[in-house]
Amino acid sequence: MGRLRRRQAEGTQTRDAAFFKPQSGPAAGDPFFKPAAAGDAPVLQKEDAPGAAQEEEKKDPITEGLKTAAEKLGENESFKKWYEPRLTRLKYTLWDRASPAEKAAMLSFAGVNLGMAGLAFASNPQLRETLSGVNIGKLLGLIPYSPIDGFSYKLPAAGKHETEFSADFTLGPYLDLWKKRPAYIPSGATFGLESGYDPTGRGFNLTGGKFGLDFLDGALKAEGKTFKSLSPYPMLMPGMAPGYEPTWLMNQTPGMPDLQRPGFQFMLNMDILKLFPGLKKRF
Repeated sequence: MGRLRRRQAEGTQTRDAAFFKPQSGPAAGDPFFKPAAAGDAPVLQKEDAPGAAQEEEKKDPITEGLKTAAEKLGENESFKKWYEPRLTRLKYTLWDRASPAEKAAMLSFAGVNLGMAGLAFASNPQLRETLSGVNIGKLLGLIPYSPIDGFSYKLPAAGKHETEFSADFTLGPYLDLWKKRPAYIPSGATFGLESGYDPTGRGFNLTGGKFGLDFLDGALKAEGKTFKSLSPYPMLMPGMAPGYEPTWLMNQTPGMPDLQRPGFQFMLNMDILKLFPGLKKRF
């Protein structure tokens, strides 16, 4: 019988048998695979952003809730119709009953506070940014017989240089003093002006306006205003097939951009029941 002999192949490196033996535990002497003790493990803790805790402490839920409720109540048209006439009567009653000395004191007090507010406004850039877009002229409307009904401004947006201004005026207090005015004289009149100031070259210029006239104690209203853009909606869409009626598309998402076409809009509103009170018995 012949003998079998083990012969090493040329050019091939052999490995020791211990190389192919699987490890049952971490490599000896290797600190990477050594488990860390419970006391040596790092402690992970989430940290809040700087100032987040202070902002949460400053916001009182009751205050924020009352602020939101007051804003929503001020936007309610029914509430406006209820409180504005009463506030106007109270304002003029207090003013008419005051003596000349008291009226002078009230005007002086209002002038001093207005000057201090203007000084703070001029010296504080953050205050100017905060009040951008706010109707700061509404407070001037609380002064009896004040023709100013509102004033606001908007700081230039990113990449622009023009500051926008908007002012609203009313002639209602002066028309109310005219007790025996003819029927064709408006019982209320308001108008507004929009302007802008561009320090890079255009300077100060008028950009728009609006007006409103009330006749016959509000039974007939005429309103007009300028606009810089026009919404494409509602849009008349053709029928789905020949013979089908066209439909009006009121809006869509995503919507089409506004049409950049400046123009003028005029509206005439009529309250039939105010013009003809006898019709109330039939409805």
